[in-house]
Amino acid sequence: MRNATKVALFVLLCAIWGSTWLVIKVGYGGLGPFNVAAIRFLFAGILFAGLVPAMRAKWPQTADEWKLVLWVGATLFAADYGLIYWGEQFIESGLTAILFATMPLLTAFAAHFYIPGDRLTMRKLGGTLLAFLGVVALFADHLAIDRAKALPMLAIVASAAFAALASVATKRHGAALHPTALNAPAMVFGAILLLVAALLAGDGLALPRDAPTWGAVLYLAIAGSVVTFLVYFTLLKTWNVTTMSFIAVFTPVVALILGFLVLGERPTPWTGLGAALILGGVALAVTSGSARAR
Repeated sequence: MRNATKVALFVLLCAIWGSTWLVIKVGYGGLGPFNVAAIRFLFAGILFAGLVPAMRAKWPQTADEWKLVLWVGATLFAADYGLIYWGEQFIESGLTAILFATMPLLTAFAAHFYIPGDRLTMRKLGGTLLAFLGVVALFADHLAIDRAKALPMLAIVASAAFAALASVATKRHGAALHPTALNAPAMVFGAILLLVAALLAGDGLALPRDAPTWGAVLYLAIAGSVVTFLVYFTLLKTWNVTTMSFIAVFTPVVALILGFLVLGERPTPWTGLGAALILGGVALAVTSGSARAR
């Protein structure tokens, strides 16, 4: 795959995931957060299962491969998204995007200790922190932090940590596993855990009752899950895991662009400063290291 194609796919990921924050926020349809998240990933997992033979991929064979599947299902699709769906009920999507933008920093630390050759240098650390400050700057003019919402805020940060753990484990142990064969059983397993969480939380189990909620669930399942995670885990095989995690700082930019195009929201000087800091921080971080690392 050519570098230009990889960059185009990375941009596609940022564009789709940048739209999902708002869709999640408005797409509960009166259902509990764990319930609606479970429907999303159960549907996406079934679609992925059909892609496994279509792409002539092999299902997980070894015990280590199945351990990775269960790990990704528990950490990424159950814990990460369960916390996002729960937390976004109580805080605005902009603050959610800022809190989740801690993912590159968490990923860089995890990769430093778990992935040989992916060391956390001062340049990478500085670039990651600069990009995070850029995300904060994007929303600085209308950011309000309510201490009473500390628990949902911590939930979003925890979700970013779980996403980092899933990505680092997949980078180290998933080289031989096709993305469809990883995602299909992992999403179904994650959906089962989310269904259990829905019952334990008292949300109950129900299907969407109106067309807008079905539309949101289908968009998040097909575009926001099948397309994105197929591309994400494909790129992860050849790209640095910390580089991939910078999607988390680009998605807020996409969300603001959509707000400008769809809702007529006007950019501010903070928007330009935030975008510049993000671009500068990412450039600083991903160009660090020796020639061997590059």
